[in-house]
Amino acid sequence: MADDEFDDVEGFDGEPLDEHETALVRQDLSDLEMFEATFRPEGYRGMAVWCEDCAEEHYYPWDMLRENLKLLLDTGEIPVHEPAFAPEPDRYIHWDYARGYVDALRDAGVDDRLEIEECGRCGLQLPEEIRQGNFCPRCGTSLLGRRLEVALGDLELSEEAVAAVLRAVGLPRA
Repeated sequence: MADDEFDDVEGFDGEPLDEHETALVRQDLSDLEMFEATFRPEGYRGMAVWCEDCAEEHYYPWDMLRENLKLLLDTGEIPVHEPAFAPEPDRYIHWDYARGYVDALRDAGVDDRLEIEECGRCGLQLPEEIRQGNFCPRCGTSLLGRRLEVALGDLELSEEAVAAVLRAVGLPRA
């Protein structure tokens, strides 16, 4: 499409992003990385973003949104967007909610949760991208007990002490 064809597109002036706009897009890319690390392990497919132009929600898989932001950064162009076909909205996290949630995790010091390699209940070897998740994708068991068991073991507590702590907080031994 020739540059003069963009003259009718609202909000597109054919100019590259200025320094402020570039900084905002880079921040969005950084935020997206944190959102994906936080929500992909929980089964979310990507982000839901409200589109002012269309006055409707758009659903972007993680990789597509990342590529769109990179394209915006590189060219200053907003990629063509169309609503997803049957997107399963519950599988996408809203941008504003994700930002608040990740900020709250950071404030609480939960940025770097202990990674666990397997579910204590069903024995599933967890893929690397979901080792900080809260639930096993196979059996649905909370991974908190297993994570706590590993953390207590790392403190060199005896198996009896680990079992006593888990009992005291009401978690089954993995």
